[in-house]
Amino acid sequence: MEAMKEATAQTDVLSPDAPCSTGAAVDVGPSSSLSAEGSRLHATIEGRYVTVLRHKGVLHAIDSICYHAGGPLGVGDIEEVNGRPCILCPWHYYQIDLCTGDKYYQPLKFVDGKMQKGEWASNGVKQRVHSTLEDGGRVLLTLSSPAPGSGVPGSGDGGGESSSGAKIESDKYAFNVPCGERMKGKDSRTTRGQQGVGGDGKLPSGRVFQMGRGGGGGDGGTGGPNGLCPPR
Repeated sequence: MEAMKEATAQTDVLSPDAPCSTGAAVDVGPSSSLSAEGSRLHATIEGRYVTVLRHKGVLHAIDSICYHAGGPLGVGDIEEVNGRPCILCPWHYYQIDLCTGDKYYQPLKFVDGKMQKGEWASNGVKQRVHSTLEDGGRVLLTLSSPAPGSGVPGSGDGGGESSSGAKIESDKYAFNVPCGERMKGKDSRTTRGQQGVGGDGKLPSGRVFQMGRGGGGGDGGTGGPNGLCPPR
């Protein structure tokens, strides 16, 4: 099995595509490259963009591209949401559970005539997460395969089901090259500033707000090629 290019702990790196058979573990690099708290690397495995990161000593792996609009979820900040570790999409600030892929929100409700935020709730699993294992000083990643017949690459008859047993929304962007290339060779700060048009053809909310105030900056909303990450 071909090992992937080693990544540094301080910089977000997109590794070369690595071949694997369905359900097989892929060596994504030495444990030392992900030893620092908050360190992460971006890899492509059979064309799928996946981010591996360390949070509170634990390694997590999750689809790099946000299910919502094709944003660079993999470079998002990590924060606690109701006691759960979540990665925050820098485009629309969606909070995604690192362990389960659930998307959390707080519903608004009226209490004594005043609008207040309710208890945290989940919209369900929206982002595919994957398994990681450290063995012999190496980081091994096993893809969570879509269910056979789901129409997602890698979900052939020999593939296993995902933890949900069904297609997950992030599958539609997981192999999208323009969206995935946003993270290639750039650190988190630079990529977060690339607020271009998303896969849904809409500008990120922060960019719309900025333009409404007459602001500029960034890359002018170009994002990927022709400013668009088309849905796969």
